[in-house]
Amino acid sequence: MLSDGDCDEGSNWEAILFAQHHRLDNLVAIIDYNKIQSLAPVSETIALEPFVDKWKSCNWAVREVDGHNHDALSEVFSNLPENDGRPTVVIAHTTKGKGVSFMENTVLWHYRCAKGKEFDAAMKELEAIS
Repeated sequence: MLSDGDCDEGSNWEAILFAQHHRLDNLVAIIDYNKIQSLAPVSETIALEPFVDKWKSCNWAVREVDGHNHDALSEVFSNLPENDGRPTVVIAHTTKGKGVSFMENTVLWHYRCAKGKEFDAAMKELEAIS
């Protein structure tokens, strides 16, 4: 399990290269690709695009999925490994704070917890969509 921000780290790319070199087809990396890092969007911190192409160039099988769609996630995980002889990365596209109007795609909520009235308002919005 990795965040998109983790994919800025050289030690992770060393592990990615190691995995493909040793044909670790039983390895699955899952990335929460919400496109926000600690204090700014990923595109402003260290842009990852073309993200999928980077994984493919390291000889990983790549599956992209809506990280909020449980059925789609289940389908992806039910069909792994993707390719014999290659590790697989599942890039789960997510939205930070999804379902809460004042939290969605807001950097502040990347590192902050809702409390009190904010928590109550968030729960009310989430209950309305479930």
